[in-house]
Amino acid sequence: MKPKVLGKGLGNLIGATGNRNSENSEASGNSPLKEIKLSEIKLNPNQPRKTFSAESISELSETIKQHGLIQPIVVNRTTDGYELVSGERRFRACKEAGFHKIPAIVRNYSEKETLEVSIIENIQREDLNPIEEAMAYQQLTEKLSMKITEVAARVGKNRSTVSNMIRLLQLPDSVKELIKTGKLSEGHARPLLSIGDKRKLETYAVQIVEKSLTVREVEEYVAGLWETKTTLSTKRENVDPSIANVESKIRNKLSAKVKVSHNSKIGKGKI
Repeated sequence: MKPKVLGKGLGNLIGATGNRNSENSEASGNSPLKEIKLSEIKLNPNQPRKTFSAESISELSETIKQHGLIQPIVVNRTTDGYELVSGERRFRACKEAGFHKIPAIVRNYSEKETLEVSIIENIQREDLNPIEEAMAYQQLTEKLSMKITEVAARVGKNRSTVSNMIRLLQLPDSVKELIKTGKLSEGHARPLLSIGDKRKLETYAVQIVEKSLTVREVEEYVAGLWETKTTLSTKRENVDPSIANVESKIRNKLSAKVKVSHNSKIGKGKI
């Protein structure tokens, strides 16, 4: 098993232990690496991942038994012990393997730094499901007042990707559960955001799973709903087909309600 590499943003936050000598570490109260009793470590309540696969933990546990823990966890020093900042999978696997101690990088982070490092580390390293990832992004925007562009830069993704992920949290709980369990992909779910009727949205989400529909089929279905509404609207009876096509493309791209108005006389319009 190869050691995983930190993302650039996270590396700057955690700091390279090799660049700190023992004198500086002692002065700051940080230990680059030390063995800590598992019983002294409390779990992080802001951990983005809420579900852990028992099978995955067991597999990691067996690997650790054979090869040891290649990558230490990161903990924050507290008044009565330590709080886990990152590495809950490794922590759980070591516990299952029967270990009493675990190698850890000890830090004295502020509350804000702890939250930021914990969330970003998990986004970059762990296999989060789309809803967990979306909740992590939302935590960064709400608890740390970070803008979408800042979050995107921190995790190395496009702004639109992060924004669309957060919008998944607007879906009904039953649909989010389908995404969490892997029955419904992010690609299937995004077009559903433009369906205003909650009951219709939930019903169709179940149909997608039961009929194993493709993302393209879902996009076409949702586009069809809007074309029907457009046809029934007396105000838009004479919509130019080319304008309707543009609306459809933008709607599928942004997973949002879109209306394009165009004045051919003056050659201008608005979205």
